[in-house]
Amino acid sequence: MRDADWAIVDELRNGRANAPLISERADYSTQYIRERLGRLKEDDVVISLGHGLYEINEDEVPDNA
Repeated sequence: MRDADWAIVDELRNGRANAPLISERADYSTQYIRERLGRLKEDDVVISLGHGLYEINEDEVPDNA
């Protein structure tokens, strides 16, 4: 996973969030966060709740090695 992915995971560990909120807190562009959320969704690391809202799927978060 990329640094931005870990930033997303860290933000979602604090609760559900959307791309604009994550991008503001993690200091990445909203477009890039949306792209990474899409990839994390494909890998089942995050779950889309609809209307742009996401939550973490802790069971699928890889070890930070």
